[in-house]
Amino acid sequence: MLGSMAFTQAKSGVENYNLLGQGNEYAWMPVVHYQTNKGMYAELRYNYEDLKTLSLYAGKTFTGGSVFQYSFTPMVGYCIGQFTGLSLATNAEAEWKDFYVSTQTQYSIGTKKDMANFFFSWSEAGYNVFRNFFAGLAVQYTRQQGVNDIEPGFVTGFNFKNISTPLYVFSPFQPGRFIVLGFNYEYHLKKKNK
Repeated sequence: MLGSMAFTQAKSGVENYNLLGQGNEYAWMPVVHYQTNKGMYAELRYNYEDLKTLSLYAGKTFTGGSVFQYSFTPMVGYCIGQFTGLSLATNAEAEWKDFYVSTQTQYSIGTKKDMANFFFSWSEAGYNVFRNFFAGLAVQYTRQQGVNDIEPGFVTGFNFKNISTPLYVFSPFQPGRFIVLGFNYEYHLKKKNK
């Protein structure tokens, strides 16, 4: 999933997540990101921190490893909309052979009196079962106003070149289960020859 970690080219991508659940309204969560060939990183999200909320993040990506590859991106962000506030966040992922782990974490501070601060993490660990098919475990964790909400689940999906289609099922054995279907596309921006 990580591919080559060296910053030889700028890269960009679009992630499109669709949330469907029992008793919940449909939510569309697009994420657009861009990383320069020097590792500077920017990310734009919608409906991620809350519905009708737009957020912009900026940070720097650090990578390393050859057999065990890793990527770590600390970021700072600003959200506006139904949730308005500041966020400190990280994106991290690692691969070893056919195994991978990834996590997105953030602590968001509401800037309006009626908005509670919260901590959120979306993590997964999986295995590339076949060349283009992966499966694993996922968990979402939220802590807000002293309440811990843990939603374990499963992930499976297909990779084909620079397209990925993950399917998540969270809280699969509980009445509040929900699914998240993604369609993600990443591409490298090649330098023009002079």
